[in-house]
Amino acid sequence: MVNYVFKVVSIYEAWANGRDLTSDEIYEASSLLGSPTRKLEVFLSRFRDVFGQVVEERCCDVGGGRVCIYSWSRRAFKRYFPVALDAGGTVVYYEGGVAKLVSYPLHRAFDLGVRGVELPSESPSIITPRVDGWQVNLYWDPVLNKWVFSTRYVLHNMVFVRGELKVEEYGLTINPIVSVAEALASKIGLYSKLNDFKGWTFTFMIEGSEPATWVKGPPEVSRVDEYKFILVAARKPGGELLNPIDSLKVAEMLGVEGIAMRALELKALEEVRESVDHPSIFLWYLSRGDPEHPEIYEVRSEVYEDYVNAVRGSNAKSYMLLLTSGSSRVVERLRGAIGDNIVSETLQKLGELGEVLEEASRSNPDDLRRLLRAKGLKQDAISTAMKALEEGKPMRAIRILLSSLLEGWSIEDTPLIIANLVEDVRAVARGL
Repeated sequence: MVNYVFKVVSIYEAWANGRDLTSDEIYEASSLLGSPTRKLEVFLSRFRDVFGQVVEERCCDVGGGRVCIYSWSRRAFKRYFPVALDAGGTVVYYEGGVAKLVSYPLHRAFDLGVRGVELPSESPSIITPRVDGWQVNLYWDPVLNKWVFSTRYVLHNMVFVRGELKVEEYGLTINPIVSVAEALASKIGLYSKLNDFKGWTFTFMIEGSEPATWVKGPPEVSRVDEYKFILVAARKPGGELLNPIDSLKVAEMLGVEGIAMRALELKALEEVRESVDHPSIFLWYLSRGDPEHPEIYEVRSEVYEDYVNAVRGSNAKSYMLLLTSGSSRVVERLRGAIGDNIVSETLQKLGELGEVLEEASRSNPDDLRRLLRAKGLKQDAISTAMKALEEGKPMRAIRILLSSLLEGWSIEDTPLIIANLVEDVRAVARGL
């Protein structure tokens, strides 16, 4: 079993408790940190850099030991050395100078778009969507002697309050996502079905009646009847990760849905980038990597969040960004969701705006700048928009200007706001 985080912290813990490390141990641990060396000082420096800057360690005392969860920092640039892959909620219990792996969740996917990340040439084994919900990991806790949930970032007894981490007594659940997971598990009788799975780690998504992107907060226990579990991954005690198809059998035993039931067919990556149905997709290459870390790649939609905000929240800014995205597929979906008349009217006004902006930028650029300042736009936005017009990119200028002007307005207000701007810019273009 090779959970990369666990392997490195185990070696470090041995050194911290007075044991001399062999050169092979130093080399192995430093290699997993992405910087191979046989020098102890170099390894220790690299360890402190990684676990102090890009991998977050959150711990709490438990009797004579401590329990820690390890996660990739959301503030750090994405990087993919071995330890980074397992920094997705790995939980370790330390006692008496010895580390014990408690939770070994699904490893992180490679994010397509990060420098150096490219898809393999062969076809993926299976493609699954990202469920727009809340992720939890379920594992047997040897300290509490029961099944316990955590999120990718915190344990059950941890929660962020206005950016500050609050930690309660171990065993006391204060994390709202975990609270919902516990309530849902009790509701469907999940705990009674886990007797033969001690030592496994399960990764679930909690899916609600509304997408988490729109909710923009944790799920609520009072609405537990609206949620369900989707089993994304199941890992055996020895570390082997079941593939999504094999996980279906486990999902059936647990009485939940398996992610492979939502497997997708994909013709082109452009379909994913323009998807309004899923935040992203995962491409599983089960023959690549090893049984514990098969290669998984994530491809994100560039329009999904704006589509959710536009359709569910009537957000004018998101609506405009979608209409100017250049995707006919997205525009057609908007026509169906919002209405053909308003979409057609808005597109017509956007076309008129592009024409008068180009005309005004040629005939009276200084007056155009004064008008835009009078509209309350910031100088950097005006400068960027004017540069786009000079470069013959009116649609980029429109996106920059309307992103500010439409902030806080609803979709039904959009055509009139654009029409008023068109008239004002037209007057500038004609020197009136």
